[in-house]
Amino acid sequence: MSVRHGILGMLARNPQHGYELKNSFEEASGGFWNINYGQIYITLDRLVKEGLVKVEQELGGEGKGHDRKIYSVTPKGLSALKEWLAKPVGKVRPLRDEVFVKLALMDLSDPEPILHLLAEQRQLYLIKMAELTRKKQQVKKSATKEAVLTDLLIDAALFHAEADLRWLEHCEAKLRAQMRAG
Repeated sequence: MSVRHGILGMLARNPQHGYELKNSFEEASGGFWNINYGQIYITLDRLVKEGLVKVEQELGGEGKGHDRKIYSVTPKGLSALKEWLAKPVGKVRPLRDEVFVKLALMDLSDPEPILHLLAEQRQLYLIKMAELTRKKQQVKKSATKEAVLTDLLIDAALFHAEADLRWLEHCEAKLRAQMRAG
């Protein structure tokens, strides 16, 4: 999901300010895609310049604090979002994971550090999967229509983590076989 289209999607649901967008974006992704405020505001500025989003100033009245900008999607932005949603994703998930790079650079003549890295990485995946499973249980308790989509996104994250775990186990098995062969 592109940040740009994710923000358009959040604003199509309801107008928000930047802080709310961060929370909405991360909640919609099941908490597995963290986005920083700088990325949000840079993207919002571009979307405003392109006429896909409009901004209004909300005055901070008594007890409300500072003025803030409320962003909402324009008809042009809604059209761009619908067009994007209707098209399939052209690329398969890229293999740009840091673990791949580390394995490519490690010294195969000494497999012990590689096996250690694989074991630690496997543990991190198990922890992440437990977090995702807890989040999935929380989402199931929600009665909103968005909960179904968030649940599907969490499923995707779990399936990817399971595949990565299988790959890590495959790497370990091949390295151990190589060590035994000699």
